[in-house]
Amino acid sequence: MINLHSIDMWQQFSVIIDAVVAAILGSLIGWERDRAGKSAGPRTMALVGSASATIVAIGAVVGANSNFGDPTRALHAIMTGIGFLGAGLIFTDKQASGIQGVTTAATVFSAAAVGVAVGLGFQIAGAGLTIVILIILRSTHVIERTKGRHDS
Repeated sequence: MINLHSIDMWQQFSVIIDAVVAAILGSLIGWERDRAGKSAGPRTMALVGSASATIVAIGAVVGANSNFGDPTRALHAIMTGIGFLGAGLIFTDKQASGIQGVTTAATVFSAAAVGVAVGLGFQIAGAGLTIVILIILRSTHVIERTKGRHDS
């Protein structure tokens, strides 16, 4: 059994730094959604990213300091939970005869992926994924606007 009081202070600070980095990256993603007038803005994306980073970072620390456990279990739990959160963002608009919120749900899922990457020590990959997400959201938003189609 692991003594949780024996976790090194630097490991704990590392978890906090990962959470801050993931929150900043998540808020950038949320800022883009906010600019587009969509739900789940900077606060939501920052919370999703930082919580995801914290959970997997703690899972990695606990897994490294014990003879049991697998830090990827935390990753699976996060992505499953975010899937449920995303499902709550998707709804059917009876008046418009369509489904809305799919892009927002996918963006929340993507922000969680950024947090997971950062929490597992892939800060550069997390930043790169954030850039890819921003490019996708901005470029497709411009294309959809020119075609008169708006997705949420």
